[in-house]
Amino acid sequence: MSSKPYKLSYIAKYIGASLDGDDIEISSMKSLASASDKDISFFYSNKFKEDLSKTNAGAVITNKANSKYFKGNKLIIDNVHLAYAKATDLFAESTFISEKKGLSPDAFISKESRLPDDVRVGPGCVIEKNVVIGKGSILFPNVTVLSNVSIGKNCIIHSGTVIGSDGLGFAKDENDQWKKINHLGKVIIRNDVEIGSNCTIDRGVLDDTIIEENVKLDDQVHIAHNCRIGKSTIMGANATIGGSTIIGENCMIGGLCGIADNLVITDQVIVSPVSFISKSIKKSGKYSGSAPLMPRKDWLKASASYKQISKKDK
Repeated sequence: MSSKPYKLSYIAKYIGASLDGDDIEISSMKSLASASDKDISFFYSNKFKEDLSKTNAGAVITNKANSKYFKGNKLIIDNVHLAYAKATDLFAESTFISEKKGLSPDAFISKESRLPDDVRVGPGCVIEKNVVIGKGSILFPNVTVLSNVSIGKNCIIHSGTVIGSDGLGFAKDENDQWKKINHLGKVIIRNDVEIGSNCTIDRGVLDDTIIEENVKLDDQVHIAHNCRIGKSTIMGANATIGGSTIIGENCMIGGLCGIADNLVITDQVIVSPVSFISKSIKKSGKYSGSAPLMPRKDWLKASASYKQISKKDK
């Protein structure tokens, strides 16, 4: 949607909130600290209470319990964070203009690929042969989709991302030189996936790399060959997933996390940022862990000692 003024009553109806106050016009959405009387903001955490007390916002989205902290116009709803996400729809503007049929003339698109008329492809994109893209998907400028990749409906892929490269696969020959292992698999991306800028998703070696529906990846995430990322999992920036690792549904992987290859992470696992996972996780829950760099033999000893301490604490 294009950005324009909206009555508070319209915003309330759009996000499913109740209006407490005057039905003023709102022009934009800003943080509590930077909002003016023409802007709407949101409040859902006590760590922003000082900002709330000083804000000039024309209205604030909040829940019933916190509404007492703001005397101005309010949109009251239980799930403030979700309401905030919905409200951003009203004030978002496209960052590139679609060309004829949504395909930029400055993009290279193989005639052997299949794209519906409503797909939008920005300038500088490369789409190789045997690529299939579902209805309503958007590729921002300079996205590269290599051959034999399938992208579902309503996906968003941001600039600089490369999908379908070969992963790291080499074998030593008799002369101690590396022989490349050709990657024969595909990348399959299901519906409603969003992939941030400068991500890399490698094709499978023999089997396929699969990103299930509603997965969300931040910028600079790397998914290695043969991985499977479960439905509705989300990953922070610079997360790196080793080859042939399977991550379950509804997981949250923090930024700068490293997950080793050939692991299985069960459903509903939350991993703190800058953690490293070297073993499979079989039980849902929250996990954290990292260590300073040291010689491997010392690290193994320290790791064993830490495990013994953890057992005693239990």
